[in-house]
Amino acid sequence: MKIFRFRLVKVLLLAFLIVNLVFFYYTWNTLLWRRISKALASSSSEPKAGPQVGKLSAKDKARNANKHIRKSITIVFYGHYNFEHDLKATIDSILDVIPNMPILVLQEGAAEYAYPPIKYERNLTSGEEHTVRFMSLAFDVQKTHDQLDPLREIHTKYVLFMPDSVRLSSKNLLQKILREINTVGGNIGKSSQQHRVTIAPEQTVRRLLIVPFVGNLKSFSGCTQIKMDLPHWTMEYVATNNSAHCDLFVQKHAILLDVEVLRSMPEPFTLPFPEMLYIQAKIANLATTVFPQYFQEGRRLFSSFHTKQRRMELRRRQFRDMYRKLQIKRIVRRTHKVNTKASTNSNNANWQPHSLVLDSQFSSSNFSLPQVTEIDLFGCERTTKSCIGTVYNNRPFYYYLGKHTPPCCLDKLKTTFNHVLEEFENVGIRYWLDNYSLKSAIETNQLSPDAYDIDISFNVQDLERSNAMKKSQSKPFVDNEGFYWIKATDGHYFRVQFSKLNQVGVNLLPYEITGNEVRANGFFGWKASSFSADYLHPMSTVLFLGKSVMCPNNVLEYLESKDIKVKSEDMAIEDE
Repeated sequence: MKIFRFRLVKVLLLAFLIVNLVFFYYTWNTLLWRRISKALASSSSEPKAGPQVGKLSAKDKARNANKHIRKSITIVFYGHYNFEHDLKATIDSILDVIPNMPILVLQEGAAEYAYPPIKYERNLTSGEEHTVRFMSLAFDVQKTHDQLDPLREIHTKYVLFMPDSVRLSSKNLLQKILREINTVGGNIGKSSQQHRVTIAPEQTVRRLLIVPFVGNLKSFSGCTQIKMDLPHWTMEYVATNNSAHCDLFVQKHAILLDVEVLRSMPEPFTLPFPEMLYIQAKIANLATTVFPQYFQEGRRLFSSFHTKQRRMELRRRQFRDMYRKLQIKRIVRRTHKVNTKASTNSNNANWQPHSLVLDSQFSSSNFSLPQVTEIDLFGCERTTKSCIGTVYNNRPFYYYLGKHTPPCCLDKLKTTFNHVLEEFENVGIRYWLDNYSLKSAIETNQLSPDAYDIDISFNVQDLERSNAMKKSQSKPFVDNEGFYWIKATDGHYFRVQFSKLNQVGVNLLPYEITGNEVRANGFFGWKASSFSADYLHPMSTVLFLGKSVMCPNNVLEYLESKDIKVKSEDMAIEDE
């Protein structure tokens, strides 16, 4: 019985082990099969995911690139001329490369720009939309301020100002300039992005990217520096060969910039364009970058003499209006160019020297030649009124604007003074420089930047020696050189003006010597103070405007007697 039980236990243990082994075998086999199935499933799914997640087709790449450009850039045409243009072919070349590209054509409202009207029609292909918009900048009382604002038509981050007559052959250059303006640091135009940092989409890019054209002159510089001295009504253009400091590019080019920068400018869409845009960018301290690659030229414009002269006249008018708006009276140009008949008559020199327009003066500046400085003054001529205007309390209007006397008025004042001085010395009139003009001569030997007239006192006994003063006693007299001699209505003193209309001039104050006293003869005010005749015996001279001019001796004491204080005692005065 015991043996039977012992065998039964062995059988049960063996059966239990066999069952466990079978259970373990099937469990392991099941888990292993699942792993194999997963591995097989993952390996079989890899070739299916290849065409979906891997490389895109060329067509998809082109579609994505076009979409990115359209969402980033709006192309704007401004500054063209309706009487000769190439806009239709230019716009077609852009839309052929990038369909549905947002394009805005801005049109000035004046008849000389808006007529004849431009008509643009395009046969749309499948999937193509009307994305070319024309907008007039003319004032319309029936429209609101927002409706008249061109920026409301721009819905991209950047705007690309294109000149007329362009041919776009591919989108590569647009992609490159977009990549360039979206990054900072590194070398311009390089494909390597190791040292370049991408700008955040919400960040405003405060620089202008200049893209030249392939037809520009390569042997000359197209860059110009702008120096503005608004208190002295002066703007200076300096030709430079350094593209890193290019305040103004004068050859044909396109400009890419942030729309938010345009919103911060007072008048971004103003002729002459883009010169007015560059000046506002200079005032706003915006950086400029010249891109090393080029756009392709289109059809040549203004090849006939008639259209060239018409465009030249419009450009001159634009610059004149711009300087008037900016309150600029003196233009200084520093170029490296020899003005010869050959260069004047060449195709590249459309404008004469001393013209307001900058096209040829700087685009052909050869740095192998010495620098030439040209200065133009405008705003104060014989046939125009003086820029000084009426003076109240010895302070002209520009004093309250924080400015000095306009340089054109100072120039005419010097011319009038030299004319009077020559007249007095020729006929032998005893005179002396007086009041604040004498003070300025002692301090700087020049006119004060705030001077608006010059005082010359003279011995009234010598009045009859001058025919001009004799004739002007009864009625105003215009001499042979056009200067206007007149006797003042508020006293018996004389005044010589640059012309009848232009009242910039010199005051002639008559004094009578009686014994040891010198008294004003017939005029009043603070200038009519009496003084000792010892100041006039002997006379002295002072250097003024490049000439030796008569003045009283002991001049500091003389001016102090008139309550005029001299800042410096470094004087160049000689006794006669």
